[in-house]
Amino acid sequence: MIEERFFDKVIPNVGLVVSLYDVQSIEGGFIYPNDGAAFFNVKFRIVVFRPFAGEVIVGKLKSCTKEGLHISLTFFEDIFVPEHALQDPSFYNESEKAWVWKWDGNDMFMDVGEEVRLKVHSVRFNPPPNPHDLANAVGDDKLLGTAAKPYVPMQVIGGVNEDGLGMLAWWGGGGGEEPGQEDMVE
Repeated sequence: MIEERFFDKVIPNVGLVVSLYDVQSIEGGFIYPNDGAAFFNVKFRIVVFRPFAGEVIVGKLKSCTKEGLHISLTFFEDIFVPEHALQDPSFYNESEKAWVWKWDGNDMFMDVGEEVRLKVHSVRFNPPPNPHDLANAVGDDKLLGTAAKPYVPMQVIGGVNEDGLGMLAWWGGGGGEEPGQEDMVE
């Protein structure tokens, strides 16, 4: 029952529940009339995913839009890098549907499916929309909760505009060194 209720769900202002750490106590064993099931008070600890501001994480580029980059960690899909937090100068290539960083006369493409290193700027917890808000929504907000604009309970906002951040293919050494300590691959 703990798994069904908490695992793979976002607890507001806490984070995404990843695993049960331990059970500290179990009390009770009440059976309510007309129910037949036993209910227990359980005190437990959980493991959550909630990166902190300044943390450097590596994920895969899921998609590029004019607004920025959408990145996935496989178990968490709601990581966003806005266009103003990309390397400077970067531009959106409409024909390739990809962001391109102009570096030393070269076009460095941000290819979907490739690994990207980013620094977390903030974590946002969005309240669920209530029926009143949905009924009075205008424009793009009318689509909230649909496949076109799914509800996102927790969103990580990051940036790649520092040395050592961005596509891992751009930096030598792969992943074992500290950001900013690798050499640029030409």
